[in-house]
Amino acid sequence: MTKFWRCLLSLSLAAFLLSPLMAEDAKAKKNRPNARKEQPAVQLPKDITLTDEQKPKVAELEKEYAPKMKELREKLDKVMTEEQKKARLDAMKEAREKGKEGKKGKELAQAIKDAMKLSEEQQKNYDETDKKIVALRQEILEKVKPLLTEEQKAKLPKRPEPRKKKAA
Repeated sequence: MTKFWRCLLSLSLAAFLLSPLMAEDAKAKKNRPNARKEQPAVQLPKDITLTDEQKPKVAELEKEYAPKMKELREKLDKVMTEEQKKARLDAMKEAREKGKEGKKGKELAQAIKDAMKLSEEQQKNYDETDKKIVALRQEILEKVKPLLTEEQKAKLPKRPEPRKKKAA
């Protein structure tokens, strides 16, 4: 019987000593620099504060569109290699750090594409998936706009209207 108690005591001591290491390992995994926090499907500027009535409606839209957006983002990730993903993140981080004097819009998108160095096939797949993401974001925005007040709508970023082609 004493052998049993010694064994139990040894196992308890080992578990006690290893638990902080295991907790630290889990914490390290959670805070990995390359771990991407899942972005919400419904993205609103930080200065827009939703009312208590708006929150459940926006949450419903999030629930509806999150799987579609996640699928498209995963498809976009599959197009790139790990090095290309890192180059993309670095280019985006650099643009964010430069702030207002940095590149914007199409110029930024082109700089990111150049940094990734995609092959023609990758570029084609990337552009196709990116267009789908942009279209889905626009669809989400069109569903969110009616839920917002005029004051909140004024805080939305202004995007240029797509130009219509002239008839020849």
